[in-house]
Amino acid sequence: MDEPLTEAEIARKNMLWGWALFGLFCVLFGGTIVVGLIYLWLS
Repeated sequence: MDEPLTEAEIARKNMLWGWALFGLFCVLFGGTIVVGLIYLWLS
C-alpha cells in the first residue's frame, strides 16, 4: 500500500503545480500579445 505523503512532499507537489499553472498563464498571455501584433502587422 502507498504511504501517506509527508508535509514536505505535499508542499513540493503544490509548488510544482503552482509553477506549471503560472507557466501556462504566461504562455497564454504572451500568445494573445503575439496574435495582436500579427493582426496589426497584417492589417
